[in-house]
Amino acid sequence: MSLSKLSARIVEHNEQRNSFVQKLLATKKQEISFNKEELEGLTEAQKFAAFQHKLEEQAEAPRAAIFPPSTPQEAPSEAPTTTIPSKPISFLEKLRLKKLAEQAAEEEMAPLPAPTEIAEAIMGTSSGTQESFSLNVVLNDKQLVAKDFAFQGKSFCLIGPAGTGKTTAQRAVAAALLEDGRLEQSSYKHLDIATGFTSMKDAPSIAFVAYTRRAASNLRKAIHKDPTLAEKLRYNIMTIHALLEYQPETYWDSLEMKEKFRFAPKRTAENPLTITHLVIEEASMLGLDLWEKLYDALPSGVQIIFVGDINQLPPVFGPSILNYALTQLPIVELTEVYRNQGIVLENAHNILKGNKLVEDKDFHIVRGKNPTQLGQGKMCSVVTNMLKTLSETVGDDGLMEYDPEHDMILSPFNKQGGRGEKSDLHLGTLAMNKWIAQFIGEKREAVVYEIIAGFNKLYLAVGDKVMFNKRDGVIKSITRNMAYHGKEPQLAGKDLSRFGTRLIGVNSDLEFDDFDGGLDYSNFSVEALEEEKGERKQQASHSVVIDYGDGFEEEVTAAGDFSDASFSLGYCLTVHKAQGSEWRKVFILMHKDHAIMLFRELFYTAESRARTKVVIISKDYIVDQAIANQRIKGNTLKDKLAFFNSGINDTISVNCTKDY
Repeated sequence: MSLSKLSARIVEHNEQRNSFVQKLLATKKQEISFNKEELEGLTEAQKFAAFQHKLEEQAEAPRAAIFPPSTPQEAPSEAPTTTIPSKPISFLEKLRLKKLAEQAAEEEMAPLPAPTEIAEAIMGTSSGTQESFSLNVVLNDKQLVAKDFAFQGKSFCLIGPAGTGKTTAQRAVAAALLEDGRLEQSSYKHLDIATGFTSMKDAPSIAFVAYTRRAASNLRKAIHKDPTLAEKLRYNIMTIHALLEYQPETYWDSLEMKEKFRFAPKRTAENPLTITHLVIEEASMLGLDLWEKLYDALPSGVQIIFVGDINQLPPVFGPSILNYALTQLPIVELTEVYRNQGIVLENAHNILKGNKLVEDKDFHIVRGKNPTQLGQGKMCSVVTNMLKTLSETVGDDGLMEYDPEHDMILSPFNKQGGRGEKSDLHLGTLAMNKWIAQFIGEKREAVVYEIIAGFNKLYLAVGDKVMFNKRDGVIKSITRNMAYHGKEPQLAGKDLSRFGTRLIGVNSDLEFDDFDGGLDYSNFSVEALEEEKGERKQQASHSVVIDYGDGFEEEVTAAGDFSDASFSLGYCLTVHKAQGSEWRKVFILMHKDHAIMLFRELFYTAESRARTKVVIISKDYIVDQAIANQRIKGNTLKDKLAFFNSGINDTISVNCTKDY
């Protein structure tokens, strides 16, 4: 059945159901009466349930009169007494109390399910106008289209801006497939974080994956809001690398005639996955290189759902698999915005619509007292001091007002200083990362290492948050790279700043063992050194091991891997690098010098990275400029696709499905 016919059928079902309820209400109007206030705020399903409840009460009343409940025989009293029974809580009152309780808990109103016979007559067995799944959320028509596609085994794209129910649709698809028995059993590699051991676990054959650890963690929390899914899909939500079971291996390089080390997937075409359904969250983050490996490991006939938001920035690293899926597969675009989801989502849609922002306790604009815009040098110092103060201030949620583990600072540029600004005094990510890492490292008395990587010098410490190849992790260890022969780096110490200078008055605790790198000079050979001269020039002075927190670690040793494009500290990110991730609170830096990058889609992408709180550090006219400057020329799906797919390469062929 075509998408248009399916949508028409759903609309027809909706009209039939509404007509049925209206007729029922009209038929019983004379028999059962309600005050207008009693039904105010209730859905049609709840109104029907209320009528059904009163019908049952009326049906029970004559029965009670004919067959009164048996009671022990009592002696008649001398004088009759009048008893005033206490007023029971009505069915409508119960509904109203339930609604108030749910609103207080900031949950969506859960309508009561329609009677089974009406549901079957109007909706059929797998489609309809209103169905309740996880968390009792009622699916809208487009979400039902997505669910029907899932039942038909079709691969498709599920897109929509923040707050339109993409995760709700994913929960509904998983719950429906589980309930209908359409999933098989599959095996997943699971890491026990507490023990560090891995084991294979059996679970349903639907996998939910994301590119980054943080995105996978956020998706897991969202899917597991449904207790049934939390139990059934305990091992089914992970990173793409975890699904492919990446692990270290050695291999023989026939060109250089030596053994080398790499990370490679265990799941391949020779050892394929056994899943039947795959949901890819934030599919715009999945580049074609990793998609090729994932595609090879997929079994034939697997259904794939590509999830994304094309109102955001197009992928900066090149076309993603979502770009190609949008040109090949059916598209379900969710547009209905659910209310009462918080100020962050409200303002996300204000940005998309070009409206003014609404401020409250969870959404601030820090404008500064000076009516004119300060230079980036002064702003950099002000922002650093503000973050340092907030990192020592406890907020209403019991966390620090700035907690680097849960919060993120976003900037449009890596480096965009004003005229005459020093490179370490600007509001780009490179400078801000150094300043933030400096005061955070001082708190834990971190030992800082100077790492020489070609012409670059980095100053890192164990425990630093970093971003490497779009994946966020924490530095687990820093050791000398024995393959490096070049200029000797400074001695590591607590007094070494993130800017390469020594801090006066700080106990250095110099790492003298770091000086010679543990090299064994007893077997030193000039000939061997000459042979490896080219390779050594490509090596960094240190080896840095990154722990991604999902059981995977990666060692970075090549000088090129420490370039700004691949490696950075992870306290302040560009908006492009932040795509696909979500944090509790986001601080957005916008300066007049960023004018070339201040447009609506970038601002929306930055703002929607926050889960509960946003702080914008900018002047009002700069915020207004960012909202007014729209790159998507229109509001239709065609307009959005033209913007999002502007960098797609039509000359290459990319398969988005794997049919039998």
